[in-house]
Amino acid sequence: MSMKVQNRYYRMELDDTSGALLALNKGNKEFIRAGASRPLFTIRFRDPGGGIHDIAAHESKAVSLSASEGSERIEVSYSEFDGLPLRVLVTIRCPLDSPFTYWRLDADHGTDWIIEWIDFPNVVVPNDLIATGGTGKLVWPFNEGALIEDATVREASFAHYVEPNYPSRGIDGIYPAIVPSQFMAYYDDSGGLYFGAHDPDGHVKCVEYYPVEDGIRLQFRLYPGGGAYAMSYDMVLGVFEGDWHDAAAIYRDWYEANPRRDAVPIAENNRLPDWYSDSPVVVTYPVRGRHDMDVMDPNKLFPYLEAMPHIERLAEAFGGKIMVLLMHWEGSAPWAPPYVWPPFGGEEAFRAFADRVHASGHLLGVYCSGIGWTEQSNLISSYNRKEQFDRENLADAMCLSPQGDLPYSKICTAQRRGYDLCSAHPFTNETMISETKQMIEGGVDYIQAFDQNHGGTSYFCYSQTHGHPPAPGKWQTEAMSALFRALQETAERAGKKVLFGCESASAEPYIPDLLFNDARFNLNYFIGTPIPLYAFLYHRYINNFMGNQVMAHEAFDHGRSPDNLLYRMAYSFHAGDMSTVVLTENGEMTWNWGVGQDIPLPEQEPILEFIRNTNPWRTGAGKAYLYQGRMLKPYPLSNVEMKRFSMHDGRELAVPAVLTTRWEADDGSQAQLFVNYTREEQAFCLETGSCTGKNAVLLSHPDGSQPLTLQADESETFSCVVKPLSAILIQF
Repeated sequence: MSMKVQNRYYRMELDDTSGALLALNKGNKEFIRAGASRPLFTIRFRDPGGGIHDIAAHESKAVSLSASEGSERIEVSYSEFDGLPLRVLVTIRCPLDSPFTYWRLDADHGTDWIIEWIDFPNVVVPNDLIATGGTGKLVWPFNEGALIEDATVREASFAHYVEPNYPSRGIDGIYPAIVPSQFMAYYDDSGGLYFGAHDPDGHVKCVEYYPVEDGIRLQFRLYPGGGAYAMSYDMVLGVFEGDWHDAAAIYRDWYEANPRRDAVPIAENNRLPDWYSDSPVVVTYPVRGRHDMDVMDPNKLFPYLEAMPHIERLAEAFGGKIMVLLMHWEGSAPWAPPYVWPPFGGEEAFRAFADRVHASGHLLGVYCSGIGWTEQSNLISSYNRKEQFDRENLADAMCLSPQGDLPYSKICTAQRRGYDLCSAHPFTNETMISETKQMIEGGVDYIQAFDQNHGGTSYFCYSQTHGHPPAPGKWQTEAMSALFRALQETAERAGKKVLFGCESASAEPYIPDLLFNDARFNLNYFIGTPIPLYAFLYHRYINNFMGNQVMAHEAFDHGRSPDNLLYRMAYSFHAGDMSTVVLTENGEMTWNWGVGQDIPLPEQEPILEFIRNTNPWRTGAGKAYLYQGRMLKPYPLSNVEMKRFSMHDGRELAVPAVLTTRWEADDGSQAQLFVNYTREEQAFCLETGSCTGKNAVLLSHPDGSQPLTLQADESETFSCVVKPLSAILIQF
């Protein structure tokens, strides 16, 4: 027997003996994997010794389902869990004229255990993705957005699913962290399933997917941070028409309507420095060694001023402002947090470089490595802080395991050995503030302070003495937000508009404080295909930069696919990001950070030409769209050539030769961008249907000169051409 709920959008079915979700379909499309009744929830308890006790819904000996008239509200109650004094109430709202259902869970228990996490609700979709012969795709917000067509690709890579725990790898699917948003989606040619948490307060969650025997699990793991738990937000499950843009629009509508949203539109944000709107090209390089694991001797870009001829040459070639972003500059050791100051070579040399960069009209930024604590550098053997660690009893400030142990961190283990600092401990704040103050006094404009803290994450901590609940939870979000605000106040006291950022785009709750970040969309090539999901959701509030593209050489075969860098630059540009180039010690642009010297360099002139042709759109005729616009679902293209790139895992990545995104400006005007990253002219057709009328304005010059009126044919299709290594904009 089962309980059924149906309206004009969907039909849902619950097992009336366990409450399990048996079906949710739209027309003939069933989104829930049939043939297995799964527990609606699983709760993990920790006893005082850190021992694990997992309790699932089907273990309840007393399950009761009740529904209001019309089944607009369903309650499922659970009790009698083998003597455990646990009562769980699941409430499901099913509005009659809505494609969505809204789920909450309350759990009460009279024990001295804590609730570590709750998996809820349990959703498994069919594994009929494109790789299996179906038409299905998964949307995962990991690292600015990934589209999954083959669930096995990820499992064979470094990014494979791992049960979130402490110590963390740093790339686990945690929100707010490397997963910046709180929804997933599955869709195919017949429709889509939307699954999201509409949580305005930034509670910590695991937002993940992984293959199971008979489908693909879409996992929401909620971390309540301790005792009894009453959800203050909805898990939303429902159906939609369209593709990833349409799923993202559901989440964005909720986000923008959220009265507690702190993010401020770019046009209204007085915390942004003037240079933000100048869209500088980020130029990043190390001053010691040539890659992460090299011998850390000074290279040809040290002393710092040795880089100025390259900076000035590139600025002239790009035709715009540059943000110099230094790596391996720390006076401690490269990637050896939390101490960075004084800089390598001394304060005087660093300040002279900062002054010269500013005098040339450019900007200076530095990489740091987050809230870790380094005991021993593996790059500079003389750097060891064990004596200080013991003398100052710094173990008290570190993250602890559920058993109260202090394990070594799993972050950057090749570069260092150490621990993760607890974000709630005063030592963490005091140290970060002290280091930041000195960097600002040294003349920097931007601090990528939270490399390794992807998205601004803090790591789990189970300490009983730090003043936070002894389990992951919302306290982490609050602690990191407080730290970010303290750093901003430090800059304000110094009279500077310094921006702060992290590795990967800042997670949703941290956007107001981390306004310029080191994008990591390139990691999604180990998982699926990047999509500009983050920009679709948040571009009105934040611009990021392309990032140093670390590990791209492990995804792409640079030798067999020499134009993959141009493609990645075009992808970043069409997503609304500022451009980035990585330099060798000779001032040449290379494929990505960390690539070895055994791989021949990319051809230089096409890179220069692409940036010279595209970056001015961000400050010229396209500024209202690409700098502060709101992304829209693009009108589709046809007759587009496909380019293929060879990947090291044996796949062949097929990508259109023309990338496109559509934008809406603050005044309501709309335009679609078309980017050609190839060395040949590309023709295509733009199919607007009846959405735009017969006429549109083509802009082929970033200064807005020589606009051309385009005329659609009888089928409302515009025929267009875009020159090599350039972009055009069509206004409607």
